Amino acid sequence: MSDLVRIGAAFVLIIALLRIRWNLGIVMLLASALLGALYGIGPVAQLLAMARAGADPVTLNLVGALVLIMVLENIIRKRGLLKQMTASLSRLARDRRISMAILPGVIGLLPSAGGAAFSAPMVQEASSGIAVSPERRAFINYWFRHIWEYISPLYPGIILAAAVTRLPLNSLLLSQLPLPIAVVVIGALFCFRGVEGHAMPRGREKGDARDLVVSLLPIIASLVLVVVFKLNLSAAMAAIVIALFAIYRYSLSEIGTAIRESISLNVILMVFGIMAFKYMLDASGAIEALPRFFRESGLPPVAIYVALPFVVGLLTGLTVGFVGSTFPIITAMTGGHPDAATVTFAFASGFAGVMLSPTHLCLLLTVQYFRADLAGTYRLMYVPVLILFLVGLVRYLI
Repeated sequence: MSDLVRIGAAFVLIIALLRIRWNLGIVMLLASALLGALYGIGPVAQLLAMARAGADPVTLNLVGALVLIMVLENIIRKRGLLKQMTASLSRLARDRRISMAILPGVIGLLPSAGGAAFSAPMVQEASSGIAVSPERRAFINYWFRHIWEYISPLYPGIILAAAVTRLPLNSLLLSQLPLPIAVVVIGALFCFRGVEGHAMPRGREKGDARDLVVSLLPIIASLVLVVVFKLNLSAAMAAIVIALFAIYRYSLSEIGTAIRESISLNVILMVFGIMAFKYMLDASGAIEALPRFFRESGLPPVAIYVALPFVVGLLTGLTVGFVGSTFPIITAMTGGHPDAATVTFAFASGFAGVMLSPTHLCLLLTVQYFRADLAGTYRLMYVPVLILFLVGLVRYLI
C-alpha cells in the first residue's frame, strides 16, 4: 500500500468525522491510530508516540496559552470591557456604515464560537432606518467578524499553524498582515455598494475615546508583547491575566472561579489530538515519503497548497480543522521547514474554504438572525473571497 493511499485513508476519516461534527481532538486521535495501524505500528508504539506528543514543550506551551486566552476572554466579558468597547465605538462612528463594519470587527477580536450571532443585533441596530437587504446585512456582519483570525494570537488557528510548522509566531503574524488589511479594503469596496451613509442618531460623549482605548488595552498588549517583544505567547498571556487580576482586585476564590469557568477540556483534547497526529506522521515514516512522492508526481506544490486546506476548510467550516489535518502534510512536503509565505498562502486557501463553508456556524447564525436567503448571501461573497485568496497567492509568489 503506497504512502499516499495510507495518508489518504486517514485524511478521508478526518473529513468524514468532522463533517458530522465530531470533536476535533477525538477525530485526530482516531486518525492517528488508523495511520499507525496502516503503517504496522503496534498499540504500545502508538501509545509511546502519543505520550511523547503530550509531553512535547510545544504542546504544553500551546495548551497553557489557549487556557490563558480563555481566562482573558472571561475577564474582559465579565468586567464590562466588551460592553464598554462596543458602546464607545458606536458613538464615535459618525457614519452608520462605519459602525456596521466596526462593531462585528470589535466582537471578532475575541475568539468565540458563533460570535457573529453576538454582533448581528449590533449591525441590525446600526443599520436601522437604512435601505439594506437582509442578505447584505448578513454579508457585512459575517465578513467583518472575521478580520482578525489571520493575525490575532488570541485565535487557536494561527497559534496551531505556528506550532505545527514550527515557525516563530511573530514571523507568521507579520507574514499574514496583508490578509486582514485586504479584508478591510475588500469589505469597504463590496459590502456597502448602494448603501448610503447616514449619521448615527446618538452623538459622541465625553470620554468615549478614552473608554475605547482602555477597553482595547488587554488585546493591544497581547499583540505588542508577541509581535514587538517576541515574548512566548503563554508568558505574554500570563502577564496580561495576572495584571488584570491585580487591577480588578480579584480574590483567590474569584481567580479560581475564572480559571474553572474558562478551562475547556475540548480545547486541551484538540491540541493533544493534533500534535499526536503530527507525531504519528513522524513515527510512520510518512514525513520522509511525502516530499519524495510529490517531487516524483509532477504536481506543482502550489496545487497541493491550494487544494488540501481549501477542501478541508470547505467541508468542515473549521480553521483548526484545516490547520490541524493539512499543515503537518504541507510541512512534510517542504522537508519539515516551510517558509512563512508558503504557510500564509496555505492559510489563505484554507480560510477561503472556511468562509464559503455551509457548515460554518457564524454564517448559519448570521443568515438565520437576519432571515436572509443563504444563496443570496453567497452571491455577495464569491468575488470578495476570491480576491482575498489572490492576495494570499501574490504573497506566496513574491
